[in-house]
Amino acid sequence: MLPANVTLQYMREGTKQNIRLKVSLDATVRQVIDGLVRELQLPTTDADGEPCVYELTYQRQTLSDEARLFEVGVQENAILQLVAVNPNATRSGAALSANVLSRLGGKGSNEPLPINAQLVARNGRVFRLRHTRALIGRADAALGYPPESLDADLTPFDPDRTVSRPHALIVYSDGRFTIRDLYSQRGILVNGVRVPVNGAYPLNDGDWLHIGEIELQFRCQS
Repeated sequence: MLPANVTLQYMREGTKQNIRLKVSLDATVRQVIDGLVRELQLPTTDADGEPCVYELTYQRQTLSDEARLFEVGVQENAILQLVAVNPNATRSGAALSANVLSRLGGKGSNEPLPINAQLVARNGRVFRLRHTRALIGRADAALGYPPESLDADLTPFDPDRTVSRPHALIVYSDGRFTIRDLYSQRGILVNGVRVPVNGAYPLNDGDWLHIGEIELQFRCQS
C-alpha cells in the first residue's frame, strides 16, 4: 500500500463537503470510488430507483476507472472531487442537465428563461439561452452529451477541442445572472478575470467570455 493524505470534495444534500482522508496510491480509481461511497454512506440509487454512478476527478480531468492513482499523478495533498453521474444521461437533454447540475448541488429543470439572453460569437452567430440553467459546452452524443442538451453547442467553433463537453453553466436567479465553471479543462474568463471552479461569478450585459479558446459576448434584456 502506498498511502497519501488527500482532500476530497463532494456534495451531500446540496452542500459541498471537504474532508481530509488517506487513500492508497496503488489502488485503482474504481476501488477508491467504491470505498468512498461505502465510507461516506453516499446514496447508491437516485430518487427514481436508478443506480447512482460516481466519477473521480483530479485537476479538472475525469479519471479512468482502471487507472491507479499514482499513474494519473495523484500524490500527497492532492485535491480530488467525487462527482455523482446519472447513468441515463443519454436519454434526454433534461437528464443530462440534471447530471451536470448535481455537481453543483442544484436540481435540473426545463424552466424557461423569462427574459431574453444570448451569447454572441465574433462571427455574429447567436446562441439564445432557453433555460434558467443554461448549459454551455461541446456536444458528444456518444458520451452522453447530445447537441439538444446544450443551450450553446460550441463544437463548430472549436476544432482544437478547447471546450469541455460540460464546460459552463449560466444561471438566472433572483433577477441576476451568474456563470459557473463545471470543472472544465481550459476554464472560463469573464472580461479577462478567471472564474473559480465550481463557484458562481456575476455575469452582466456586455461581458466578454472566453470559454476555452472561444470568445463570446453575453447580452441580456430585462
